[in-house]
Amino acid sequence: MKLTNLIKKIWPGPCWTHFAEDFQNNSKNLYLTFDDGPDPRSTEAVLNVLDKYGAKASFFVITQKAKNNLSLIREIKSASHSIGDHSFDHRYRYFFQGRQALLNWITASTEALNGLLGEANIGFRPPAGIRTPELHWALQRLNLPLIHWKIRFFDAVFPWSPARAKASLERTRSGDIILLHDAQPKNRVSRFLQTLSIYIEQATGMGFRFQPIKPPCLLNH
Repeated sequence: MKLTNLIKKIWPGPCWTHFAEDFQNNSKNLYLTFDDGPDPRSTEAVLNVLDKYGAKASFFVITQKAKNNLSLIREIKSASHSIGDHSFDHRYRYFFQGRQALLNWITASTEALNGLLGEANIGFRPPAGIRTPELHWALQRLNLPLIHWKIRFFDAVFPWSPARAKASLERTRSGDIILLHDAQPKNRVSRFLQTLSIYIEQATGMGFRFQPIKPPCLLNH
């Protein structure tokens, strides 16, 4: 591993953006992840697309939303997708209130989410991917992995298009974690679902398989 890549991985602490073993073995596994849900407007439709293609994914949910949409959480679980913690309320202020406040915020979120799931969630993804030494300090004490991404489309801000989806596959490698958002504005849901379908079809045609992120995956890399 190059020194710059090693430094990036361990400072200010470990962060999963891809699984190197998948790349080394050319396993053709990809890891779709969806943030900001569950959303009654769009999450179920995303689940339907995934089910159509037999694709598995990981949903990083906002705990406050999860509490208000338990039926969607049950649907995600019953379809064998995995679930991670995307914070209790998607606010940023706790990153500026000291590490104990940050620890308390994450603890409250992950404990509440685990209670809803009946099991431990797969790890923490901070709002906007914020990464600080204080965050790593808190996650280390909670024994929670920090899970980011390798490929993103900024689809929470800009409409996701088939052209951008297809172009991204030219640089996608086995083991990459892909960031998307199942919470979409009402006027963009239809296009998002169409693009997701095209993306999965194209990737599958290239031999890729979509897998959920699960603890063994995190432990073995």
